Amino acid sequence: MKSHIAEYVSPGHPDRLADAIVESIVDLAVGRDPEALVGVECAVHTDHVFIDGRIAAGKGKCAVSNEEIEEIARKVYREAGYGGIWIHAPEKLKVVQNVCLEPLSDDERAIRSLSDDQNVVTGFACNHPETDYLPPAHFIANYIGRKLDGWRRTVSDKFGPDFKVLVHIYDNGGRYEWRRLTISIQHREGVFAAEQHELVLPVVSGALTELEARGLAGISNLPLENFILNGMGDFIVGGPEGDNGLSGKKLAVDFYGPEIPIGGGAICGKDPHKVDVAGAFRARELARRLLKERGGSAVTVRLGWTPGDAAPAFREAESVDSLGLTHPIPASALPPEDWFSIGSIVADLRLTTLARRERVLTGYFLDSMAHDGK
Repeated sequence: MKSHIAEYVSPGHPDRLADAIVESIVDLAVGRDPEALVGVECAVHTDHVFIDGRIAAGKGKCAVSNEEIEEIARKVYREAGYGGIWIHAPEKLKVVQNVCLEPLSDDERAIRSLSDDQNVVTGFACNHPETDYLPPAHFIANYIGRKLDGWRRTVSDKFGPDFKVLVHIYDNGGRYEWRRLTISIQHREGVFAAEQHELVLPVVSGALTELEARGLAGISNLPLENFILNGMGDFIVGGPEGDNGLSGKKLAVDFYGPEIPIGGGAICGKDPHKVDVAGAFRARELARRLLKERGGSAVTVRLGWTPGDAAPAFREAESVDSLGLTHPIPASALPPEDWFSIGSIVADLRLTTLARRERVLTGYFLDSMAHDGK
């Protein structure tokens, strides 16, 4: 039996607050100037939000203002569920900015089709259509997490915005067996363990039943002794009051889970012309395409850029067959170089209208891309 493990973190987790803030900033800037150059980061702790970086967008003056950035931070906290009994109230946040805001110069605009940095990106797809060609544990953790988040908002007088899900399963010849499902979820004082289990377990069971119906055989059979809820005891102080958060820390969650090497930098806080972003989406698209064409159990794609490249300096892919043997995919089977150009990627995948703010909370590669060779 092969072991699989992955996690999900909620929109109210400190790192996810930071991610959602920077991705909302990217959406705003790119929505006003599709060629905008954006590189921003965020840190959150207690009632402070710290945002730094650079936004070059618009002509004559920057298309984004400091006031709008501050409102984005408050909106993200509000939408995650903070305020009321769950500190910190969005309207009381102290938003500290050190962001260089300027118009995008003609010189920089002219080279947006060239890489302004170096990076290696990985694309992955496995032969599991029931999990959208993503590693099963990664998909399962995300599915349970999103179900919990939707439910939690209906019982926000008892459960807070901050929670995590950890899935550990075995694949026993295509039938899944649980090693452990761990959930840590913030709750109001006075909501004790018995009530937590009474309320949370039906939501989890419902999600697992739905997953079984998708084709994940055995996944709904979760022994109670394998279900751990708030294993460290009370989880009353959460969010940025219980921990600090930083954008770009959830790399494995954003990509394919901890089993798959992910290459270089984070996606969060960067405009779609940056190869960290464009390359990651193209690599995923190609992995799915090659899996469809060549079969096997999985395909991994690696693309690498150096500064000034219009297309990746190296492109390689490999497939894994049903016996677990790895086979290099010849370069002749890969698309031509211009298919990998930054301009082509951004246009083909419509990355300037991707709604990154939503993707960071649901999964960048869930539901794949609608442009998978169709």
